[in-house]
Amino acid sequence: MTQNNADLPGLSEGLVRAATEADWNSPDVTLLGTLELREEMVEVKRERSPRGQVTVRREVQTRQETVTTELRREVLHIEVSAGGPAVYIGDDLLQPGESREVVLYDEQTVVTTEPFVVEEVRIGKRSVLETRQTPVELRYEVLVVDPRVQGAAQGTLSGTQDARPTGTPQSSD
Repeated sequence: MTQNNADLPGLSEGLVRAATEADWNSPDVTLLGTLELREEMVEVKRERSPRGQVTVRREVQTRQETVTTELRREVLHIEVSAGGPAVYIGDDLLQPGESREVVLYDEQTVVTTEPFVVEEVRIGKRSVLETRQTPVELRYEVLVVDPRVQGAAQGTLSGTQDARPTGTPQSSD
């Protein structure tokens, strides 16, 4: 904030000017104290917070399928001819013209299953950088000279004082 002489009633043009380092080192100047003007600065921190949880698992499901297979069997075919020798199968006598089949072996269906890979799924995570703009209201202190007496300024300044104590609301300058 820049002040001009109109903002400081009772002070002449000669009294309102910026002091140089040489002015402060002059033997005519007595330093009464210093006044620190402060300004808030932005400090940005990032906090990592969980947003959710993911559970990844494999689930076994079942479906019914019908498998068709051709099975073989081997049979011994016995037929008795008229006038031939007698043929016994076990305790049974075969008569001429009669035939029988004896199964020598047959195939049975034996079903087994074996898992194999049909699909591969990749699972991963990555960081995505996002830029956000957050408005921040910063407070700052300015020097305000408010003479209460016409003519020469009165009053004393001792020690170090704040222009605006911490916690004082910011004025609309």
